[in-house]
This record gives sequence, C-alpha cells and structure tokens, in this order.
Amino acid sequence: MNFAIAQESRIGGREINQDRVAWLATADAVMMVVADGMGGHLQGEVAAQIAVDIFCQRFRSEATTLLPDPANFLATTLNQVHHTIVRYTAACGIQAHAAPRTTCIACVVQNGQATWAHAGDSRLYLIHRGGQATGGVVRTRDHSVVQRMVDDGIIDRTDAASHPLRNRVFSCLGGDEPPHVEVSPAVALKDGDLIALCTDGAWAPLGESLVSELRRALPGAGVPAVLDAAQNAAGPRADNLTLLVMRWEAPDPDSATRDRQRAVPPERELAAFSDEELDLAVAEIRRHIPFDPAGAS
Repeated sequence: MNFAIAQESRIGGREINQDRVAWLATADAVMMVVADGMGGHLQGEVAAQIAVDIFCQRFRSEATTLLPDPANFLATTLNQVHHTIVRYTAACGIQAHAAPRTTCIACVVQNGQATWAHAGDSRLYLIHRGGQATGGVVRTRDHSVVQRMVDDGIIDRTDAASHPLRNRVFSCLGGDEPPHVEVSPAVALKDGDLIALCTDGAWAPLGESLVSELRRALPGAGVPAVLDAAQNAAGPRADNLTLLVMRWEAPDPDSATRDRQRAVPPERELAAFSDEELDLAVAEIRRHIPFDPAGAS
C-alpha cells in the first residue's frame, strides 16, 4: 500500500486551537480523522481530543491488519465518541446548554477503497486525478442549517458563504441529541487521487476555489500553501484551520511478479551456493523460528 500524507493545524486568529487531527496506518489500512471543537461551548478542544483519541484507540485495537468492516467501524466509533463526551459532561457537572461538542470527519482506506463518515460541517473532499469537471470531485454534505437552505433553494452557495447562520450545525458529537451520522459507500481509488479532510476554518474562506487549491496540494509544501490562502482570505479573525491531505498511489500489478523474479536470479541456482553460504542461510532461518524443546527430536 503506497500513499503520501501530510497534515497541519493552525490557531488562526483565535485564543486557542480547538481543532484536532490524527492518522494511523497498518500495512494494509489507513485511518484519518479531523475534529473541530465547537466554539460557544465549554471545552470544545476536550471534545475534539476525545474524538481523536477514541478513533486512534479503536483503530489500533481492531485493524489487524485490515478492519473487518470499515463502515461499521466509522459509525460505531462516532457514536462511541458522542456517548463518551456526554458522560464526561455529566461527570464534570457542566450544564447541557454549554456541554463540550465537536464536529468530526473520519476516513478509512483499505483494499484500494475509501469509506468515510461524519457529523457536522468538517468536510472530506475526494478529488480524482485529472477530474476537472464536477464529476471529478466528491465531497461530504454539511450537516448545517445553511446547507439545508441551499438544498431547498432558499439561498445559493454564494450567499451561504456569508450567511449569519453559516456556523449553525444540526448534528455534532456531545450534544443533548443523538448525532446524525452519515456514512459513505466504499469508493474505489485511482492512482493519484487526493483525499482531503478539513475543518470549516480551512474550507469556508476559500469557498469553491478550495478544490483548485487542493489540486495543487500534494502532501508536503502544498498543505501549508492551502492554509496560507485560507488564512489570508479570512483575515485577522480567522478561525482555527486544519487540513490533512492524502495522495493515493495505486499498486503496480506487475510489481509482485518482478519481485518474485528478483528474489532468486535464474542464473544462481541452489548448486551455485557454497556450503558456507547455505549454513549461514539455515542459521538465519532458525534464528527467526522459536525453539520448542518439547517438539525437538
């Protein structure tokens, strides 16, 4: 499994950074998560940290080395995060209206497919390589009041960017209502595809131009460049900004055959090895095999 990945989180113009981001990988699976602690509530950064911690803990426990069911993993983990934050709120004696809350987007890539799930307005973008038309880009739909207004034709996307209710979400983790968790179907990835996870502080200032910025955001220097553009567009009162970008590299179907061919060159058959080389090879094999006295003869 070949991929390149980079992430960055910035405080923007706020007093603290309530965003959290993390990714983990096994030999066969990658998990990425971004959480945005909600302003206007106590300890939003705690809610976001709980989200990231639980995703990482469960991935470490269950991905050996693949997840049995990525969609189920994502849905159940988001709900577990919600209930954990609710219990934390009760244990701290925090009033329900001020309870810690967070939005969250998480994605799992394995078997050449991506599956994601979210609650709130933190977004995922899947940008297929070379896809310049609308069909080349897939993104999550925000669980927000403004998104509903756009869907209902009340306002257009241009108005949505500056609407006074643009930060009002109807689904989050840690609130007094169970979250609306939306899980995607598995989507096959192609060589060079980009997956971007980001908080609203990164996507809102750029609007539709974010996709153009992301097309140039190969993991590495491209991620800071996108955040620079978003922060400059937002000005001195910029929100926290977080972006994680992964570039998928499809495996070469001929590589396994070439590797097998390179393993033992045809001109160097067993008879060509010296006795000393064979003894060293056998000793190396035995070094990696646990010795069982009961089974020894």
